[in-house]
Amino acid sequence: MNIGLTTYKENMRIIIIALIFFTVTNLHSQDSCVVKVFPGDCLNCYVGMKKVEFTGQNIKKTIVFPKLSDAEVKAYIKDVLNVSDISKFSVIVSDSIYNSMNNRHSSEVYVYNDNKLSNHSLLKKFYGFEEFGPFEIKIPDSIALSIASTIINNENYFFITDPKFGKIVFVNKHGDHKITIIETTDLTTESNFELISGDTMCFHMFKKYREVLENVNMDRMKLKHTFGIRDKMTSFLLAPDIIIGDNGPRLNYITSVIQYSNPKEYIIFGILEESLPSNYVVYPGYFSEYNSEYYMQLVNTDRAENDQYMLGKFVLSNGNLEFTGFAEYKLPREYLPAIKFKGLRKILTPADPYIFLQYSLTFYNMDNNKTYHLPFDSVDLKFEMPGQSLNLLRFEHSYKFFDAHISNNIVQVLFEQSGKHFIAILNREDTSLINKYEISDLKKPIKAGMRFYSKDKLFYLTDDNTIVVENIIHK
Repeated sequence: MNIGLTTYKENMRIIIIALIFFTVTNLHSQDSCVVKVFPGDCLNCYVGMKKVEFTGQNIKKTIVFPKLSDAEVKAYIKDVLNVSDISKFSVIVSDSIYNSMNNRHSSEVYVYNDNKLSNHSLLKKFYGFEEFGPFEIKIPDSIALSIASTIINNENYFFITDPKFGKIVFVNKHGDHKITIIETTDLTTESNFELISGDTMCFHMFKKYREVLENVNMDRMKLKHTFGIRDKMTSFLLAPDIIIGDNGPRLNYITSVIQYSNPKEYIIFGILEESLPSNYVVYPGYFSEYNSEYYMQLVNTDRAENDQYMLGKFVLSNGNLEFTGFAEYKLPREYLPAIKFKGLRKILTPADPYIFLQYSLTFYNMDNNKTYHLPFDSVDLKFEMPGQSLNLLRFEHSYKFFDAHISNNIVQVLFEQSGKHFIAILNREDTSLINKYEISDLKKPIKAGMRFYSKDKLFYLTDDNTIVVENIIHK
């Protein structure tokens, strides 16, 4: 290792003396990073240090330790952090500086741009500076994705669900961006049928009449993307079902939830339909988990009913989701009368603890089971589909919700208004409007997404199947 103890002590003494006169903010140049080393971490918790050292060559880098002896600091740098060239770093040993960063008992990386904190992560989950900045990942042209696709930003993957083409695509965010594809035919197994239906009869009938089902495109499982859980890779998985009744056989789907932890591991939650209220069914469009409770979108079997709930609460019972009651979130006034808007999908999006509806100013708080209103101009929503014919569809809207980003005291709301895109900053305490500004158009045509990647970045899937993460630019 390229460090001498005498030189090291002299450098340390100079830095510590300088700290008497300057605060930690003086360490932050235009592009810099600070690595806070928590001595109590396991050895694997320091693995990101190699990426800190060997990426971002033009970034000023500083390592901060709590008060340790010279010998301990030298041992950490050489034997624990495995730094090859200490000349690339400034090193600070100071309890006050260390404690000022936060009280979290873990090693972390803080990245600064334009003298402001732009990102931070656990050291063990640091994969390189390029992942903090704008970047793009091109999906090969050989992989077809329809306009029905949706994309979720997971910690390690971009998770794409394409219900039209019947596939799930995992794009690894790190390293060589490995792509893994799961087809619905891969999920059409006897064991999955039993998990979804709770018995063996469903698969038996499927196997017996599979050729018949093929004629109506029901010879495999079916995906329905969820606009729910932000950081968990979740979709609805529907199993074909044949019900024999007095009037002959009837084709149906049994709904379940499939949740991936990685491309090779998943769990399936069946839904106890007998626990649902008699006049409601699960609508496979929204699923989320919050504080050990599960939320799913419900729809009244009488779609013309104005006074109807939109969300149900569920608990996990022997691997199945059991309905326990309604969330106090009803069809809002923008979607009334219900009979007029029954053909319009009610797309819900979470930003814990809140749930937002695409064309409504009403949003739901899971913490207190109450609804609130965004402080914007009223929504003008026109929807006409005579005879339920898409060819005759007429749809106009003055407002469209895209996403929200939550921090300690504020809510950032990304929305469209009169054809322009805005971000509104709200006070979490009383939902009052702090600021609102227009943002520049996206750099590329969008196929899916346009959601927050972080508080200052958006991500989306383009028409040419490129995943783009770009900075939010104020107009």
